[in-house]
Amino acid sequence: MRTPWFVRGRRKYVAATLLVADLSVGCWSAAMAIGASSSGVTTTTGSTGQVAGVASTSSSQVVVHWKDGRTLDPSDKNQSQFSNLQLTVSQTKDLTDQGLLVSWVGGKPTAGSGAPSDYLQIMQCWASPGSAPTPQQCQWGTPNAANAVQTGLAASSRDLLIGQQADPKQLPSGTCTAEFTHHQFGQPDGCTVPFWSATDPHKSTLGWTNDQYNAPPFTPAQSNEVTYARTADDGTGQYIFNLQSALTAPYLGCGNQALHAAGDTCYLVVVPRGEYNLNGELAANEPNDGSYGSNFDYVAGSPLSASAWQDRIQIPLSFTPIGADCKLGSSTYATAGTEFVGSVFASWQSALCRQGTTFGYSRITDPQARQALVPGGGPVMTYQSAPLDSGAAGSSTLVYAPVANSAIVFTYLIDKNYVSDPKHLNPDYGKNGTQVTDLKLTPLIVAKLLTQSYRSDTPGDGHGAGATVPSTNPDSLLQDPDFLALNPDFKFFNATQIPDGLIAPFGNSDAAKQVWAWLRSDSAAKRFLAGQKVDGASINTAYAGLNLATDASINSFPKNDQTSYLGPDWPKPGYGTLDMRPYAASFADAALKVVNANSGKKTIFDPTLSPPQAVGSGAQTPGVRFEIAITTSEAAALYGLPSAAVVPDANASNPGVLPTSSSIAAQIAGASVPTSVTGVFGVDPGAPVNGGYPLALRTYAAVNVCATALPALKADAQFLAYAAGAGQTPGTQLGQLPPGYSSLTSADKTLTNAAAATLRAEVASPKCSQHTTPKPTATATPSSSGTAAGSGGSVPNGTTPPASSGGAVPSSTKTTVAGDALPGGITPMASISAAGQYGLLAALCFFAPCAVVGPTLLRASRSGS
Repeated sequence: MRTPWFVRGRRKYVAATLLVADLSVGCWSAAMAIGASSSGVTTTTGSTGQVAGVASTSSSQVVVHWKDGRTLDPSDKNQSQFSNLQLTVSQTKDLTDQGLLVSWVGGKPTAGSGAPSDYLQIMQCWASPGSAPTPQQCQWGTPNAANAVQTGLAASSRDLLIGQQADPKQLPSGTCTAEFTHHQFGQPDGCTVPFWSATDPHKSTLGWTNDQYNAPPFTPAQSNEVTYARTADDGTGQYIFNLQSALTAPYLGCGNQALHAAGDTCYLVVVPRGEYNLNGELAANEPNDGSYGSNFDYVAGSPLSASAWQDRIQIPLSFTPIGADCKLGSSTYATAGTEFVGSVFASWQSALCRQGTTFGYSRITDPQARQALVPGGGPVMTYQSAPLDSGAAGSSTLVYAPVANSAIVFTYLIDKNYVSDPKHLNPDYGKNGTQVTDLKLTPLIVAKLLTQSYRSDTPGDGHGAGATVPSTNPDSLLQDPDFLALNPDFKFFNATQIPDGLIAPFGNSDAAKQVWAWLRSDSAAKRFLAGQKVDGASINTAYAGLNLATDASINSFPKNDQTSYLGPDWPKPGYGTLDMRPYAASFADAALKVVNANSGKKTIFDPTLSPPQAVGSGAQTPGVRFEIAITTSEAAALYGLPSAAVVPDANASNPGVLPTSSSIAAQIAGASVPTSVTGVFGVDPGAPVNGGYPLALRTYAAVNVCATALPALKADAQFLAYAAGAGQTPGTQLGQLPPGYSSLTSADKTLTNAAAATLRAEVASPKCSQHTTPKPTATATPSSSGTAAGSGGSVPNGTTPPASSGGAVPSSTKTTVAGDALPGGITPMASISAAGQYGLLAALCFFAPCAVVGPTLLRASRSGS
């Protein structure tokens, strides 16, 4: 019998690490949640009703002309270049940790590569009551190293230039003054603009923050500063700025209720840079004498310096108050399930708190959510897209209710990086440097990406030890005739600009299962997965044994290529697939990696570190970014990312279908198929629906009626009623349906209201023996099936459920649950406070695979088997 893919070869080392480390952290987090507490979370934002396509806008969009309300400075030689600049910010209210589209017209094109001159610098700042932000109040000066080397001297830092290079408006004498003299432990004094933290009560006297090294409280990994944003040849540009609330950047305080009440305000600050240095000299004329470093003819000086700072555009931002409605210490009713409900839960949670009921939410997998419904699984409402299979629930009474419609999408961040066009063959050359907003993918192309069948997606570009990708396959998307036929502009791209594969999440999910079903429904993709050569390409043979063309049970995204490549300084056997194409922690994390242009790959080995280790190269630089990921429609909307249109074949004339609210609704209405539970429907991704987006997904809430205490049933009914009512109003405010979701159909709302009525009926007149016959709490025996399902469930029909013989009476269901915070500090799925009963449930869910599979893998890896 062949061993599973994740324990064959080098993957067992990585699988052991992932299982033991990741699942142990999950177990630890759940246990720690018992004593933890946190305030309510904010909701996602974006456009009303729009799901994907080009990054969304909202009714709070702001357009600013640089010259409006500005008194020109005759001594500023750069200002004449900014007179036509017009900036648009897609949203300024109801903000949270999210992507914010900043676009502009009327700029002067950025010449060459990198940032020699004529570009924008973008940062997030805070301001004291009644005033505008000062340079000391901006998150700036810890750039990604790869971005910093593309700019002139000090242009990406907080450092002030002195001597002949000094800004006369900042340091008239050319020497550093006391307020900017930076005393750093063990280092010579520097001349630097200090950072004042919004949470530092002594900021007016101390100036410098927050440790013995006088270093700002943020690092390159934490800061959202945009070192440079390029302008295209036609004067336009755009950049998705990664906003941070106080949950992510407490030192800025955005969304902090106390700071907001005190009058603090948050701002987006954009500093245009021209062609002249801060001392008035033309940067391009500077001699190569070492005084300006290697980029001697690049614009120099910090945007925080007075001459550059006076040219800024500043836009006030209004963040959703953190914890405004859900009070610390409130009793919490636990819920758990798929992350496809996380963003909408975060929005509804606040509205329900205002009604007096606090709900908590923790992200677990779909199989774990179903396991929680079986006898002994736990008295919580769960979320999943597929019901339990027949038989596993015994005589339990399960109620299902549709709560959210969304989709699986392919989101991207790609800069147009065209080769020179002296013969004027590229009609889009004027947009060089701007972001791609129109991408098409077929099932066949996605199948190639998911199976590492492009040579550049394998260690050594197909030349690693034990290479299994056919040498005749395309190196990347940019050499794939199928991709270029759909996306002809890409044939003008620099061939060295390739994506970091298709970023996908680790773990099992109904969504992953849906993706494979979609691929199998397409003739070309299915033949490719079966091992046939299609359009000149064949599947990476490492995936041949997974039976991807026939196995309908696959519900993850395996990385099966065992190739290793011995790069410079690497010890044997070199780096492997998970070094160069690592997993994302979740679907939402995949989107975050895209907006940050950082997949997390580590293909560089640094022998100088202690211990020597693999390191990443950091984020891709503006102008050459190329990232694609599988994520949720709501995560793409949250970060303002565009999503690809899907088309059945490589026909450039076919516009394809984008994941919009209407296309998601069309697919759900036209492709619903019955499941093993009467009244619960799946969505067939292979069903041809006019205008339907094939990867639409319906998420159900499910309740084990008789295993849930009456107070929790009453609360669950309140949640379902809200979900079917006010919760379906699209918008960016707390309590509304966030961008990325499609409203429930009338039929779905009827089912959800009927489910709520069923729960209320049991509360009003209990029929379950657990609710009518008090008895000691029993020790429940969990089912041995991890994904088993029960059809003891009933269709939500408003009738009183029969008594059930299964399940123990919970001693209390007013538990508190800690949500699963996503990387980067985004917490769209978090709950209010600490977890009690569900902490135990989550611990059990994570402990089983950790305790059983992890040690097995470790023993195998140590023995070399």
